[in-house]
Amino acid sequence: MKSLHLLFLHLLPKNLSSRFVGALASRSISKIAIRWFAKRYKINLDEAAEPISSFKTLNDFFTRKLKDGARPIAEAENTKAVVSPVDGKIAQFGKIEDGRIIQAKGRHYTVQELLGDDEEAKPFINGTFMTIYLAPTDYHRMHHYMDGEITGFRYIPGTLFPVNPFSVQHIEKLFPINERLTTYYDCAGEKAAIVKVGATIVGKIKVSYSDAESNISKKVRAETFENKISIKKGDELGYFAMGSTVVMLFPEESFNFIEKLPLDEKVRVGQILGHWK
Repeated sequence: MKSLHLLFLHLLPKNLSSRFVGALASRSISKIAIRWFAKRYKINLDEAAEPISSFKTLNDFFTRKLKDGARPIAEAENTKAVVSPVDGKIAQFGKIEDGRIIQAKGRHYTVQELLGDDEEAKPFINGTFMTIYLAPTDYHRMHHYMDGEITGFRYIPGTLFPVNPFSVQHIEKLFPINERLTTYYDCAGEKAAIVKVGATIVGKIKVSYSDAESNISKKVRAETFENKISIKKGDELGYFAMGSTVVMLFPEESFNFIEKLPLDEKVRVGQILGHWK
C-alpha cells in the first residue's frame, strides 16, 4: 500500500492539479463548500474578523483574517523574544549539524539545498531550525516572528509534493525539491530566515512586502532590498492558500529555544518559541 501511495504521488501532475484547485477555490461556485468545510473541521468562526456569510470564495475563507487580539503576541515588547509565525504543529526543531537539517527520522537535507544559494546558507550551517506544519484546517496567514528588518527574498520553483507526515517520512529531500519562498531578516545584529514551502493543492504562497508569489513561474527570483523593511512581531508576513510548512533558520550560537516545546502538538501565532542570546 505504501509503495502504491508513493507511486501515485510521483505520477500525479502536482503543479497542474494545484493550479486547477487553486483556480476553482477562487471562483464564486466554491462558496457553497465554505459552511461544510467549517463544520467538518470545527473551525472557530468566532475568531474570524468577518462573518462567514461575507466570504465570496473558498480561498477567501481559507485566507481569512482574525479579529484583533485573537492571537496575542507573547513578550511583545521584548526585542529578543521569538514567537510562532503560524498556527500549526511543530514537526522538528533543534541543531543544524554541518548544514544538515532533520526532515524526519533517518532523513535529512542541507541548508544549501533548501535555500538554493551557498552564500545565503553560510550563516545557518551550524545554527538551529524549526519546522512547523500547517494542516489545511489551520489559520493560513503568516506573521513576523520577531522584531527586525526584511533584507530580501528568494523564490525557487519546484514540484508540489504533499508535506503531510506520510510524505515527510517517505520522500527524500522533500522540502528542497518542492517550490519555496524564503524571506531573509536582520534581527538584533543576527541573520534569520523563514522558508515557506509549497505543497499539493496549495494554490499560492503570497507575501505582504512584495509582489512575489508561488506557482506562477518556472524561474528563480531573488531580490536584496537596498532599503530594508522594518517589521514588528505579529505584523503580517503573508498567507498560504491552504496548508503547508514553514522552516525557520537561526545562526550558530545566537538563539535558544524555550524548554518543553510541544513537538507534534499545536502552536499558535504569537506563542513564545525562544529568545535571541
